[in-house]
Amino acid sequence: MATLDERFHKGTEMRERLAGGHGRIYKGAVPAAYDLAPDMYRISTESLYGSIWSRPGLEIRYRAMATLTVAAIQLTTQVRSHIRNALNVGIAPEEVIEILMMVAFYGGIPAAYNALAVTKEVFEERGMNVILPETFDPSLDPKTLYERGVAKHRELVSDVFGYHPAEPTPVERALDVLMHEYLWGAVWTRPGLDMKSRIVCALAALVVRGQYDVSVRRMIEGALRFGLARTEIMEIGMHLAFYVGVLPARAFMHIANTVFRSPEFAQAEPRRP
Repeated sequence: MATLDERFHKGTEMRERLAGGHGRIYKGAVPAAYDLAPDMYRISTESLYGSIWSRPGLEIRYRAMATLTVAAIQLTTQVRSHIRNALNVGIAPEEVIEILMMVAFYGGIPAAYNALAVTKEVFEERGMNVILPETFDPSLDPKTLYERGVAKHRELVSDVFGYHPAEPTPVERALDVLMHEYLWGAVWTRPGLDMKSRIVCALAALVVRGQYDVSVRRMIEGALRFGLARTEIMEIGMHLAFYVGVLPARAFMHIANTVFRSPEFAQAEPRRP
C-alpha cells in the first residue's frame, strides 16, 4: 500500500498533467478557500488526484469527460477548470461542445448554456476559434426524427419504452416522444462525439442527479451491451464519489453490481470489478 507521501506525490503529478504539464501546478478554482481549511489541499491531492484519478480501469479522457459533465450539471464555478483539464488531456474542443449539448437534456438547458459560455471564454483565452457546423436538418419530418431516435436508443436498450413501472399517462407519452426526437434522434446521433463517450457522460449525469430508478439500470445494461467493461462502469461511480458525494456514487455502484449479477450479464465477465 502506498504511503501518504507517495499518494501526495502521485496526486501532484496528476494535477500537473491536468494543468497541461511542463511544471504547471494547479491548486484549483477557488484559491481563496485554502486559507480557511489549509489541510484540504493535501487531503484532496492524496485522495482524489493521487488515489482516484490515478487508478487504472478507466482512461483519463473518460474521467475528464465524466467530471466535466458533473461540473456543468452542478452549475459550479469550477466548470472552467474542468473544461481546461479536458482540453489538456486531449479531448477535442468539438467534443467538449458535444458533451455540453448532452448536458442540456440530462442537466437542463440553463446548465448547458452556462457551461458553453464559459467554454467560449476558455477557447478565446487559448486563441481557439471553434464553432460547430449546423448539422440538424429542420426540414425533417418529425416522424423520421422520432424513428431515428428510437433506432439509436435501441442500440443500447431493446425495449426503449420499458422505463415506466405503470401504464404511462398521455403527458408521459408526449415527453417520451420529445426525448426520442431530440435527445436520441438529434443529439445522440450527432457525429462529433463517439458512442462510448456519450455513454460515459450519460452515466455520469445519472450519478450526479441521484435518480436511482430503472433508468439508471437500463443505461448500465446498455453500456454493457455496447462493450463497456464492468470495471469501467464501477470506476465512473468511484471517480464521481468525490464530485457528487459518496452516497449517490455508492448507490450507483450498488445498482451496477446488481446488473452484473442479472442473468443476461452474470457469465459475460466472471471477474468482479
